[in-house]
Amino acid sequence: MAFFSKKFVKVTSKWVPITKTVSCYDAQRLARDIEKECTVSYTDVISVLTAIPGVMRRYLAEGHSVKLDGIGSFFLTFECKKTGVDTAEEVSMDQVTNVKVQFRPAMRGSGVKGKFANTLIADDIEWTYLPPAKASATDGNTPMEPEGNAGSGSNAEGSDLEG
Repeated sequence: MAFFSKKFVKVTSKWVPITKTVSCYDAQRLARDIEKECTVSYTDVISVLTAIPGVMRRYLAEGHSVKLDGIGSFFLTFECKKTGVDTAEEVSMDQVTNVKVQFRPAMRGSGVKGKFANTLIADDIEWTYLPPAKASATDGNTPMEPEGNAGSGSNAEGSDLEG
């Protein structure tokens, strides 16, 4: 089951549902669960999971994207200074301010009328309301809200959360 909470958006003066993460599973948890679903040992799974970041880093540095079937693709992008240059000859990597790894989730379905679905989202997902006190106390991926704000704890600004 997945969880949601409620967020008040001051700009629109409306309430909206927001997703809540109640914990974070690490590589060790993944390895234990993967071991149960196949013939590969926990130690072998951990070895593979530990090797993935280094191999992906090398592939990305060589100009490749990395596709993990059923998960998605990873590729490099970058941000540039807000002002461009006048001619193509002046374009250089000196204009780059930040290099990022982008992720595009794997999709399934047909292109007919845009009916695609993310392969990591279960078809039968069930959403359960998680009250603010529990949401803040159990959310393993986000910091607790400051005292006096019963917000969900997942908004980066924290300024437009109520109840």
